[in-house]
Amino acid sequence: MRRSGRCWAGSWRSAGTALAYVAELAPGVKANCWSLAEAAGHESPYRMQALLGSYRWDWEKLRAELPGLARAWLPCDPGDLIGPGIAVDETAQLKDGDATACVAPQHAGCTGHVENCVTTVFSAYVTTSGQAWADFDVFMPGRWDTDLARRRAACVPGGLRRKTKPQLAIGQLERLRSAGLPARWAAFDEVYGRSSALRGACEAAGLPYVAVIPRDFRVTLPSGAVIKAEGAVRDAVFERRSCGNGSKGPRYADWALAATASPRHVLLIRRLISRPDNLTFYLCWAQDS
Repeated sequence: MRRSGRCWAGSWRSAGTALAYVAELAPGVKANCWSLAEAAGHESPYRMQALLGSYRWDWEKLRAELPGLARAWLPCDPGDLIGPGIAVDETAQLKDGDATACVAPQHAGCTGHVENCVTTVFSAYVTTSGQAWADFDVFMPGRWDTDLARRRAACVPGGLRRKTKPQLAIGQLERLRSAGLPARWAAFDEVYGRSSALRGACEAAGLPYVAVIPRDFRVTLPSGAVIKAEGAVRDAVFERRSCGNGSKGPRYADWALAATASPRHVLLIRRLISRPDNLTFYLCWAQDS
């Protein structure tokens, strides 16, 4: 009985340490055991180090729990006309060395520059209640694909094959739909909007999307003429509208819609009020009603 009591107490201490670890993963706190332990009020980082060093989890099984948690904790207002959706994006963790799995010099969105970092592609579930990660993958740079010695040292599975960021996003959307996440739309930025495979996957699944596209993206007009997206600005009629409320109130910009040769695709253009030369182009697709 005494032994059982020690195990029970140890489990509670481990659970408390895990809760403290997750609770302190917030902006302003570095994601290392020293900083997290200090933020949690621990005298040393040893409890958190022991937790991470001795416990083993099947990360794919844990990842598979995210859609259910997101759906349970982020209900959508039944009266919302848009409904819940999925936003695909990526984040970077800056690193000093080159031993961390999949670290490499690459573009980091958090700084806007090429940094030594690990990039994670994620899908966030977005509702009127908030947003949270529902799926993710670590992006494998090319240097890790063929360096087997480095992969073994970092415990990267030998059978794991490199995929592009849009390919990772496609896999995430497939998993989320299989998990029953009630998403009505998807949104992604230019890195993903360029991918015809990702856009095609959304269309095949009947998932309407808004995708940021580059200004030189080729668009076919109803007349049959093919132009760059930026060429549609000349004849565009802009209206000032808010795309939603931010921390400082409505977020106004000038918006215009341009038809394309496809009745289900439209080109959306945003022009900043304070910087009229700052234009963003979106390709939108909506399924037949």
